[in-house]
Amino acid sequence: MKQALKNFMNERCPDVLVGIAPVDDFSEKEMAALQQMHAVMAQYSPMYSADSPVFQPRDFLDDARALIVLAFNFHFGRPELPGKPPRGEIMNFYVNPGCLTYLASQSELITGFLAERGYASAQVATGISVKSIAARSGIGAYGKNGIIQTPKLGSDIGMMLLITDAPLEPDTPQSAPCGTCTLCIEACPTGALATPYTCDIEKCITLHMVNNKGDLPEHIREKAGTCIAQCNICVDVCPKNRKLSVQTAIDNPEELVYPDIAGLVNISLERYQQLFGDTFFDFMFMDKKYIQRNAAVALGNYGDPAYIPALRQALSEDPEEIVRSHAAWALGRIGTAEARQTLEACRNNSSAAVQAEIARALK
Repeated sequence: MKQALKNFMNERCPDVLVGIAPVDDFSEKEMAALQQMHAVMAQYSPMYSADSPVFQPRDFLDDARALIVLAFNFHFGRPELPGKPPRGEIMNFYVNPGCLTYLASQSELITGFLAERGYASAQVATGISVKSIAARSGIGAYGKNGIIQTPKLGSDIGMMLLITDAPLEPDTPQSAPCGTCTLCIEACPTGALATPYTCDIEKCITLHMVNNKGDLPEHIREKAGTCIAQCNICVDVCPKNRKLSVQTAIDNPEELVYPDIAGLVNISLERYQQLFGDTFFDFMFMDKKYIQRNAAVALGNYGDPAYIPALRQALSEDPEEIVRSHAAWALGRIGTAEARQTLEACRNNSSAAVQAEIARALK
């Protein structure tokens, strides 16, 4: 049945990889790592809790006999970034509801195939490590950047996990794919990949730009470059991601995926809702002030004095303290006489935290 399932999927969607993993419990080490991840994430985002439960596969289906991992091509190509005017990048999945529709349609093919043969299946979305199961499934293996690498699609992928009571024979796990290559370790600006095959998520730029609901740490600001959401450096430098085929079955709305950074710094609520309302991006970011924060940092790192007026407006007019404080940092980063004059003019900001940020920026 496993081969029939794979043949079925290959005929209908040859760009989707299918792997089968056994329904084995996670080891104590794996469980501890997941609990530690929850604890770290809970420090930065109210969406996580340090005591969130970590589930074993059979918690989702008592008589489960197999786990099915689907890997999707998420390589849409990329323009030269940041460019001029500078543009950032937001994952297509975050901003394009059509991406979810596509993933759901592929999942439904699997569930329909199994249902016709009398077997139950269900998607598993939370409380479990999809990457750990993918590494068991033969679909790919962990790379030194802590991301699953696949032979066909590289690591520029999305994944989905299904659990079923169908007796599908597990695939053979793949061996480590990286050999002596250390390009991702060398390229990571914060040292988050110093230990091969793992990611120190507290040092990861993506964690802070997407999940951190407070002030960005100084070292993250300095290393983030023009990143406004997820950091792709370790994916971009990986040799496994060269010459990938471009995904064409899913739209790639460039205005949303590659937005103008300066336009985000003072974005109105109406415009924010027009662009991102009812998307996964809005769910993850929770409030427009966080993308404004990130955009201000990105303009500071871009360093062009032409964007001082946008940062001046944010520092002097935005009602959110976190936006004003990061705009102050960005002006200090640009560091011209005009930037300094702007900071001096705003020294009497009503917020003590912003006053302190201005004082640091002036130094």
